[in-house]
Amino acid sequence: MNGVVERLVCPRCRSPLADARACAACGQAHPRLRSIEVLLPEPSLFLSHWRRQLGLLVRQGAETPGALHEQAAAPGVASSTRARLLALAGAVAAQVADLRSVLEPALGEPLPPVEGLGLPRGATDYLSCLFRDWGWSEGHDPENERALEAVRRVAAGRALGRTLVLGAGACRLAYDLHSEAGATETAVVDVDPFLLVPAEAIVRGATLHVTESSVNAPEVDPVSRRWTLAAPGGPLGDDRFHFFLANGLEPPFADATFDTIVTPWFIDQVPDDMAALLRRLRALLAPGGRWINHGPLIYRPDALPVARWYTRQELFELAAAAGLRAGAWESASQAHLLSPLSGRGLMENVLTFVATRD
Repeated sequence: MNGVVERLVCPRCRSPLADARACAACGQAHPRLRSIEVLLPEPSLFLSHWRRQLGLLVRQGAETPGALHEQAAAPGVASSTRARLLALAGAVAAQVADLRSVLEPALGEPLPPVEGLGLPRGATDYLSCLFRDWGWSEGHDPENERALEAVRRVAAGRALGRTLVLGAGACRLAYDLHSEAGATETAVVDVDPFLLVPAEAIVRGATLHVTESSVNAPEVDPVSRRWTLAAPGGPLGDDRFHFFLANGLEPPFADATFDTIVTPWFIDQVPDDMAALLRRLRALLAPGGRWINHGPLIYRPDALPVARWYTRQELFELAAAAGLRAGAWESASQAHLLSPLSGRGLMENVLTFVATRD
């Protein structure tokens, strides 16, 4: 079987892509952001959208410190409060500057944001994933280690082989699985460049410096910390570790391409039709291939009716109907995104299981 890159399909017409940069059947061109292939149906529209989001980030990075300076200058503000606000203003400006220095060389210059545009979760809710994956505890955060070991346990020592990671985010689990769990070739897919672009730089060997700021810091000092983000085991090359900005519900690969598909913190947040996703996963797996899930089941209340907030047992039934036989599983309540800066984080019940293609 050819390598992953030789088994790409066009995200618009599903024809085989002899060259990931252009489709011979429909003519769609696909840009590359460094070594990240942009395999989306309308890549130029997505790129413009991301550049406008970068423009929004830059604008907010200029406006927020100004507002904090105004609060600090208000009459009656205590000296300790003034010190905290001024420090936070500097931290916000530094964080945006750090992110811009990573994103702009890949995405291009920021574009003016349009009305109603919001920031991607990679620059807001999920930014802590970047710090956890590559910075906290000098790149050895306990949460990352627990995730790796949970996946290895349900895999029962069997090498992962050719591996697809959907919703890879900041990519640490994918990196660890490739390095330590017998992945021969790994493809990571996400639709958020605000996480994937920094992750690609780190995995390829860059050392980044990015500021974490905390508006809810428990102490006046510090309210921020500038982390050094680096791959602890060294770089991975683009011959065996591939990055794709693509739709995780319709990954741009031919059927039977992968030995293992991993969905970390994905299935409760993304699909509206779980049964359809599971059928797609089965199709992407080679005979005897495995789907490994790792993450909580916390469904978005605005996205699905309660009938589709599936439990483990229901997921296993859906998997069986799609031709995926559930096997080993485990669940545990674990700390999630516990920041060394603020001392704050979450507790989640994390479910890890494996299901094999019949």
